[in-house]
Amino acid sequence: MSIDKQLREELGQAASTMQVPPELYGRVQQSYQHYMNEKRGRSPMKKRMLVGIVAAVFLIPSAALAASYLADDIFGSSSTIEQRGATQEDYQEIEGMLQTAKGKLTKDEFKEYMNLLKQLMQLKLKITDKNGVKHEQNLTQKEQNQIEKLNSRLEFYFEKINGTAKP
Repeated sequence: MSIDKQLREELGQAASTMQVPPELYGRVQQSYQHYMNEKRGRSPMKKRMLVGIVAAVFLIPSAALAASYLADDIFGSSSTIEQRGATQEDYQEIEGMLQTAKGKLTKDEFKEYMNLLKQLMQLKLKITDKNGVKHEQNLTQKEQNQIEKLNSRLEFYFEKINGTAKP
């Protein structure tokens, strides 16, 4: 018989003959209850943490996809310019230019830039057919003057965005 097995048997026999004092039994039971309560308290925290991480994994990418495009403020949606002969790639290119402008202009400048650009694009969409061809003869004299004014006011912003503005 191995020494481990002999030792185990001897300890088992010695333990069976021992008498446990009642106060020690009570303290062990109380300690065990405290351990179990503490263990139960941690488990829901781990579950909450896990649920929070899973929620973040799903919500962060969906929030990024759900973010509104700056181009939507001007055109309403990508389908508006697609009806005028543009593609989704054109729409994404316009969005990229607007994001660049947002980064290079101050908040007030960008707000004014977007307002002017929106007015200009509304006039240009009005004269563009479904094939993307512009028919400027359809504009009234007042609308033509308005386009010229908008272009001249936007010129400063275009120069600042492209880095060619004079200080």
